[in-house]
Amino acid sequence: MGSFEAEDTKQRDLEQSYGIPKLQKEEAIEMAKDPVCDMDCDEKTAAATSEYKGKTYYFCALGCKKAFDENPAKYTEGGGQEMAGDSGHQM
Repeated sequence: MGSFEAEDTKQRDLEQSYGIPKLQKEEAIEMAKDPVCDMDCDEKTAAATSEYKGKTYYFCALGCKKAFDENPAKYTEGGGQEMAGDSGHQM
């Protein structure tokens, strides 16, 4: 019996004996761009969120959220990072 067959048999035994369902592949992580610093943020674990014009924005840090909340139009209407070479993080 090959290793895949043995694993399938073990899984079937667990399901039948204990009612344990087969584990599914991990869900795809929903990523969003922090509009202040342009970092990727996991939507489920982002440090903060803000709503603006019916859209949810996700932030890597509270400082980025604070900067966004002070002037959301700056970051949503073609604004973006303030200085070239700067990470864009607001402390």
